[in-house]
Amino acid sequence: MLEMMPREGRRSIYDKFVYESGRAAFEIGFWLFDSRGAARVDESKVTCPVLIIGGGEDRITPVSVTRKIVEKYKRVATYKEFPGHAHWVIGEPGWEEIAEYIEGWVHELKLGSH
Repeated sequence: MLEMMPREGRRSIYDKFVYESGRAAFEIGFWLFDSRGAARVDESKVTCPVLIIGGGEDRITPVSVTRKIVEKYKRVATYKEFPGHAHWVIGEPGWEEIAEYIEGWVHELKLGSH
């Protein structure tokens, strides 16, 4: 997850992480076996604009998976892929480009062009 971060800064970031819920991880990762369907989303009920960002080097959620999510929400989704970024896009070198893109997308929404 932190492979795009400078090696010397990884430990300090990692030390701030908290453990994920085992149940949540199961419900998302093994959704097929979750009889309650906790991770199931009825995409027809999602009516607000959705921004989906993919990191071209993401090993946790590869762009092949991200693009399937985009297809599911295509009615309301905007997709932007950032080559050279992995999963930790908010902290990787070059995060400013991503933040600027998000800010522009939100600004366009406020102007009503979406």
